[in-house]
Amino acid sequence: MVSSGLQRLFYVTWTIIKLNLFFVAGSFMGGIGLGIGPAFQTINDMMMTHGIDYQAMTWKGFFQGWQRNFKRSNLFFGVLVLSLFFVGYPLFLAVQITGLLWLMLAFLLFVVLLFLVEGYIYLVLYETMYEVSAKNLLKLAFISLFLSFRSFLKLLFGLVSILIITGYCKGLLVFATFSCLLLFAGYATKENRNFVDRKLI
Repeated sequence: MVSSGLQRLFYVTWTIIKLNLFFVAGSFMGGIGLGIGPAFQTINDMMMTHGIDYQAMTWKGFFQGWQRNFKRSNLFFGVLVLSLFFVGYPLFLAVQITGLLWLMLAFLLFVVLLFLVEGYIYLVLYETMYEVSAKNLLKLAFISLFLSFRSFLKLLFGLVSILIITGYCKGLLVFATFSCLLLFAGYATKENRNFVDRKLI
């Protein structure tokens, strides 16, 4: 029993490290700007397809998935970056100004920022699950944000926690951060995704 538990822990740990290394390599393949989106999507595809079977996750499979996801994943990631900029810059300006109105505006923009990030996570997860148009995928991600406030907070807590830990241990960016984000996101959103899946059947 102990041996089985330790073996599973090794599988999970090595899977996280391997996928994160795939992500780093894929990001550099696209010159960072054009590599992050497809790399992030591809490691999620591999995680949801193979689970913790790290032996089934090969460099060849990753490169093929990265090429397959290149165009569409960059579209989604580009929309995210532009949206974050158009929301983040006014937020930056709002926090510089004192007053109740500006405080309320800053809070509203911050909430929108959180929705954008979590919406992108749902996009990545649903892109693996379904073969639908980009428009319908955006609709699914948007709807999922409002299905459960508990799931929203659970995902937010996990993302913030992982980022804080990464802030103290920068090496995790290479070995664990991004695969852990997706691993936890898959857990935190499972209830909502199952609900959507049942409705689509």
